[in-house]
Amino acid sequence: MNGVTDDWIEKHLQRLRKPDGDCLHCRRPANRYHSVGPITITISEPDEDEIFSHEFCCWECLAHWFARQAGGEFVILKS
Repeated sequence: MNGVTDDWIEKHLQRLRKPDGDCLHCRRPANRYHSVGPITITISEPDEDEIFSHEFCCWECLAHWFARQAGGEFVILKS
């Protein structure tokens, strides 16, 4: 079993419908970097009435989410 329960799924879907103030990626407060975040992304489709909003605390968490949506993985190169 992967640890995903119906309750977890419902809470996650609720977070997609109405942000709870936590970063969607790291689940820490979305405004923890006040000068940068929260970064709010709003998604809607032309034929749908439902609007989804996602909050992120920083650009790095947002980049992780973008990469995952594109089927990849965000990698940070260290010099």
